[in-house]
Amino acid sequence: MTTPSAKSLTTEEIIQIALDLSGLGEIPADSGVHARGDTVRRVYATIDCDVADLLMARVLRCDAALTHHPEGPAMLNGWKLIARQIEQMVECGVPVARAEAAIQRRMQSVELNSHARNYGRVAQAAQLLNVSFLNVHLPCDIISRRLIAEKMAPFNRPESRARVAEVMAALQEFPEQKLAATEPKVRLGSPERLAGRVAVAMAGYTNGGVDVLKAYYDAGVGTVLMMHFPEADLKEAREQKLAGSLIVTGHMASDSIGINIYLDELERRGLEVVRGGGIITAR
Repeated sequence: MTTPSAKSLTTEEIIQIALDLSGLGEIPADSGVHARGDTVRRVYATIDCDVADLLMARVLRCDAALTHHPEGPAMLNGWKLIARQIEQMVECGVPVARAEAAIQRRMQSVELNSHARNYGRVAQAAQLLNVSFLNVHLPCDIISRRLIAEKMAPFNRPESRARVAEVMAALQEFPEQKLAATEPKVRLGSPERLAGRVAVAMAGYTNGGVDVLKAYYDAGVGTVLMMHFPEADLKEAREQKLAGSLIVTGHMASDSIGINIYLDELERRGLEVVRGGGIITAR
């Protein structure tokens, strides 16, 4: 909503706010400004952006389109951030050499697929339409992971005897999860199992796949949370009879948690924000 003190920000200032909220010191490889703007007052925010979304921004009289998922060069370079998952695994007791090995297959696959992407299409359209355009991916994912990890903290106390169903119920306390058409799903294991230690495997560009999942379980983690997990990987995990539990939290719901925190801050800074493009919100 517009505040009485509404002002304008540059696209660089808008992305800096995301960096400040997430604790990042520089723009990560999966984010960036693709069409600059010096006087942004009204923002159309979306999870994904196509040319139609840019036209939507124009129709809604927005100065900028702000999307979550990578566009422009960020589409090509985001795979490098999969290496962030090494630190997350090490924090959960995975030996660093094992963690480095575990991400290799997913990094190679994502880099290979990224190389063929039409990375310039939407960014060029934004320039032709004279709509400022940026995408903010990792910073929002860091915020989502931070909040979900805080929610999971009680389950990681030594005395906890919680079951997987209780972990799922805690996730549903987020408004974005309550309002989503999807709900968290147990894709490996059972809701009735003891949850054990819970790892939040997010904010590493994409899911790490079977090798990362197995590394967590071998380190003594009982339940892993991921935003999404492909069918082929799930089939492989089941064939390997991995012993732990996997909760898929839901992509749009989980993304929306961090995005909404960021957009709330933009509004506090005086910008008007129009939420669309799949963002789940009670506003």
